[in-house]
Amino acid sequence: MVVPQLEIHVDGKGSTFRVAERCYLQLSIASTSTDQSKAFQEVQNTLAHITTTIRALAPKAEDGRPHDDAAVTAFTVTPLSTVSRYQLNTQYRPLTAEPKEYTVQASAEVIFRGMAQLADVSSELARMPHLSIFGVEWRLTEATRGRLEREARLKAIADAVQKAQDYAGVVGRRVVAVEVIDQPVPSGLGLHRTAQAQMQMQMQMQQQQMQQQSMQQSNPQFGSNAAAAASEGLLLEPKTITVSACVKAKFVSYDEGGDEMETVH
Repeated sequence: MVVPQLEIHVDGKGSTFRVAERCYLQLSIASTSTDQSKAFQEVQNTLAHITTTIRALAPKAEDGRPHDDAAVTAFTVTPLSTVSRYQLNTQYRPLTAEPKEYTVQASAEVIFRGMAQLADVSSELARMPHLSIFGVEWRLTEATRGRLEREARLKAIADAVQKAQDYAGVVGRRVVAVEVIDQPVPSGLGLHRTAQAQMQMQMQMQQQQMQQQSMQQSNPQFGSNAAAAASEGLLLEPKTITVSACVKAKFVSYDEGGDEMETVH
């Protein structure tokens, strides 16, 4: 009697973990005032402070690449831009008789590889006026990610084999893999946003800054309390990154001789 061939289809999953080796920050510097010169100067002063702080951590080697001891490997700043608009009343209608408001803004991007320096700088950034961190992404180097991806794939294949052997063992059969298909793993949400979403986010940050300025004027103690709270909330510590893999595998049974596949259908 020829025993019909048994087919087993399973998914295999595997994951590896590693503490982040890089931190990518997106910074926004903005100030709003009816005095355009004042807003410009406030943003320029904060930007100069950031530049001095970051460049001290980003020495270059003779070939222009980051020095081996550099805590920061990349730092870029966009030019300042200005947007004007009418002030709004409580019904959000423009007050055309009042002076216009000017929002001066710029953005910066920083990549840290020195996590100890990142912890120190993050608290300093929290105390800088007119600055917001609106993007934080934890990364691995390409070499590390490649190694972890391989480990995850091996775990995923081993998981699929173990599942197939478990199922086959219960029914007294032995199986061998005849097909393995790599499956995409959702990478999650990144920092890519539409221009509209970025504009909305900047408007929210500007409103928060204006509220803080108003509260500080009415309550001088608010400024020190807010700075302390921001400093505590903005301390950045490297996160653990998970690298995963998934496969679909097909297994078929083989006879007890183990030399040939069963071909009966």
